[in-house]
Amino acid sequence: MNIYNLIPFVPVMCFISACSVEDPYETGPTQAQQEEQQQQQEQQNQTRGFTLQLLDSNATALTDASVQLFDNQYRTDAQGQLTLTDLSNNNVTLTISVPGYERIVMVVNSKAQQNQPLPVVLKKVTATSSELMFGGDTMFGRRYMDPSLTTMGNLLPDVEEAMIRPGNAASSAIALTQFVKPIMASADFASVNLESPVLATPSTVHPSKEFAFFSLPDTLQGLTAIGIDYVALGNNHVFDYQQKGLEDTIKFVEQAGFSHSGAGNNTTEAYAPRLVKVGNTTLGLVSATSITGDDHLVTYIATANKGGAADLTDSTALSAAVEQASESSDYAVVQLHGGDEYSYAPTRYINNRFEFVSRRAPDLMIAHHPHVAQGFGLYNGVPALLGLGNFVFEQNRHETLLGVAVSVRVDPTQSPKTQSARAYPVYLEDYQPKLVSGFLSDYLIRRLAEFSSPEVAIVPGPGFGDVYFQNPPSVQEVETVTLNLAAGEHLVDLREYAPSNAFLSKISSTGTADVTLGRDLMWFGDFEDWDNDNEVNEVTRWEHESDDITPCLTGAMRGTQGMCLSRTQFNNRPIRMPFKQTLRTMPITPSESTLEAYSELSLFGYAKGDNAGALSAELTIVTAEDNLEFSSEEVGLIEPGSYNWQTFRHDITLPDDSQTLGPEQLPARAVKLAFKQAPPEQGEATVMLDQLALISWQKSFSLNNRLWQAERMHGLDFMALETDVPVTLTLHFSAYD
Repeated sequence: MNIYNLIPFVPVMCFISACSVEDPYETGPTQAQQEEQQQQQEQQNQTRGFTLQLLDSNATALTDASVQLFDNQYRTDAQGQLTLTDLSNNNVTLTISVPGYERIVMVVNSKAQQNQPLPVVLKKVTATSSELMFGGDTMFGRRYMDPSLTTMGNLLPDVEEAMIRPGNAASSAIALTQFVKPIMASADFASVNLESPVLATPSTVHPSKEFAFFSLPDTLQGLTAIGIDYVALGNNHVFDYQQKGLEDTIKFVEQAGFSHSGAGNNTTEAYAPRLVKVGNTTLGLVSATSITGDDHLVTYIATANKGGAADLTDSTALSAAVEQASESSDYAVVQLHGGDEYSYAPTRYINNRFEFVSRRAPDLMIAHHPHVAQGFGLYNGVPALLGLGNFVFEQNRHETLLGVAVSVRVDPTQSPKTQSARAYPVYLEDYQPKLVSGFLSDYLIRRLAEFSSPEVAIVPGPGFGDVYFQNPPSVQEVETVTLNLAAGEHLVDLREYAPSNAFLSKISSTGTADVTLGRDLMWFGDFEDWDNDNEVNEVTRWEHESDDITPCLTGAMRGTQGMCLSRTQFNNRPIRMPFKQTLRTMPITPSESTLEAYSELSLFGYAKGDNAGALSAELTIVTAEDNLEFSSEEVGLIEPGSYNWQTFRHDITLPDDSQTLGPEQLPARAVKLAFKQAPPEQGEATVMLDQLALISWQKSFSLNNRLWQAERMHGLDFMALETDVPVTLTLHFSAYD
């Protein structure tokens, strides 16, 4: 009998793009991977240390000063110095407190080379002053409870892989907020914008609202654990579960021990200022929203007969509330919820509200709602925090990942009452808020300074920025670089020439050139680990689950590490490394709204190849919402081979706004990208990547044997230049003294 007549033929198909050829000589990791593993192990076995020197404003050493690291207390010596040793490779969070001086929380990179003690200057504070801390948009629902959700309804999620589940809500929320505890816990007063109803059983979700969510009552322990005292409720989500949800929210907030204002069962309750005693100072706290929901049958705002939030658009009621707070307290704080989402500076309407409120004699104004950290301002002499962005929130939009929490030192017996302010960048890494240091902190501080009022200065420090509403320090030149450029087009990476706390302050030229300055929209192309958690060398914004895509010490062009992509001839699929978030282009800022945006971009970075396969990038142009696709292409960046560090550049022009997609006619506003390395023709291949950027070109001007000078600190780190003749440029970089 012929067995082939009995066994049916089953074809086996192998598509070239999806199959690998077995390596007959496979013995484990490649040589490059083995070398990297050895370096990683050596680094893990190392312990590091650094020395601080605490000084007062007159450069006098502060002796016997307390410095807290983790749960340990240390004291400075007779020279005001403290050497911390046996540290791991993490960034470490230090809390420095000296009686009679300001408290400082700082994040220090223990891997940084140190040739001399790090000076930390503490300012004296008056005995009658208090430190107030303000965090941004906060909630513990939606994707925290179910990663697949965009909105919530009348079901209680209980998802195994969720960060928060009903059975562990308290402990999970406490773990979620642990890394921002140092800046909040030891302040005299701490506040957040609680942008979520709080309820145990969802049953009354708003009938027509696109996005609704709630937080479980036990999650408020995540705020209690870090020392929150007050929550602002005047926002567009407090009425997501209508009257019952509002009543539950107020009940659970009060049971947790928080003061609150901004919402109530009627307009009288919603507008009523909350008076809170902090030391010798009485605070008057007002909160209101301009997002009223008037396009819905059920609005979000309170009326005489209905609950909801205080209405920021009602000038008469708002004026009365602010004036009452000012008259009844020593220091009145007004929190305004409004403006355009994802804007980098206040729009005209919220600016007008700042102007209006400032004439009612408050002492401080704070804005929420854009979900993007904005700058600082002065309105008729009243300090304003223009937008804090997110504090504890689970948006997966890239531009919302960096928020800011602000410390304000106040003394009602002094003039001005607002003595000082300090901005702490907050990075929401996979929805968990963390403090940061180094480039990531400096990048945000410089951007905040750029879009602040001209009178305001922000001085970068280690993991924070000191905000000056008056009497800013002087700016000093720290670096000068001369470039001799041939005729043609050039892209200059300004990050190469100065530290990240400095900025390009001046360009002088001999010759004629057209110049455009740009900023990086990616932020995470340096592959460094800047946050204050317990992980070492983590890179979380890139997909790299494969063993062939790894953060690597051997792949660092600058800094500590880069990213290594490895392949052998026996795996015939290209290796692919996507950036996790869609990168949205930046709205033209400042502007009337967020409708117009910058459209010229460049993908830029550095690569080094060891028998490397061809390096390319997948680029997909999409809408800002819904990721509707305009085009997708794979572009070559570097040919295969071995090469030392070299740059690559690919220019991108977004389609003009006459081209739209979807029923809402959305324009092109974003890019999705991934890097790819093809397999080598033979042997092992490694491509090392570092200092990647998606540059948004934003500020253009011409040089003709003349000087260009920056008006203020900024976050523009790249320069594109075009010239018909050879030109010599002198670049001047400055930083605050």
